[in-house]
Amino acid sequence: MKAKRRGLTKETIDENSRRITELLFSTPEFKSAHTVMVYMSSFKEPSTDVILRRVLSEKHAVIPVSDTDTHTVTPSYISSEHDMLRGAYGIREPKVIVPAELSDIDMILVPGIAFDSRGARIGFGEGYYDRLLVDFRGTKVGICHDFQLLPKIPSLPHDSRMDIIITEKRILNDF
Repeated sequence: MKAKRRGLTKETIDENSRRITELLFSTPEFKSAHTVMVYMSSFKEPSTDVILRRVLSEKHAVIPVSDTDTHTVTPSYISSEHDMLRGAYGIREPKVIVPAELSDIDMILVPGIAFDSRGARIGFGEGYYDRLLVDFRGTKVGICHDFQLLPKIPSLPHDSRMDIIITEKRILNDF
């Protein structure tokens, strides 16, 4: 999956991202959310830049801050896309961390290497999001290119399932 994603052109990523963004914005869950945690895309993932701009203009925006020592994520409020710098793994993070309580977040956008038609997810292997999502009660939205969506992937009991998965071609939410 990583190799296939690395082979994507900028044009394909841009088009997929545009369509994913449109589909996300059309969901009732996004429309009703007050606080949304948006991962900062990298490594040829679908871009979340337009999503972040809309959340910043209409809702409360939260982005993840990764701690590479503990393999945990701290959700942090952000008020401007310009208030970021490159953090862990070269991914954009806020310059100043303003922690957000999980209970205050309505929706978390979740990256992954692969997802399946049952809502299962394979992450990047360190468990950052699995640790974060174990106590999260809001809507979990997996975002990926359509080729990353498989019929079935292996999952463990501690793996968090998504409530919604969005690709450039479809929305899955009937798990």
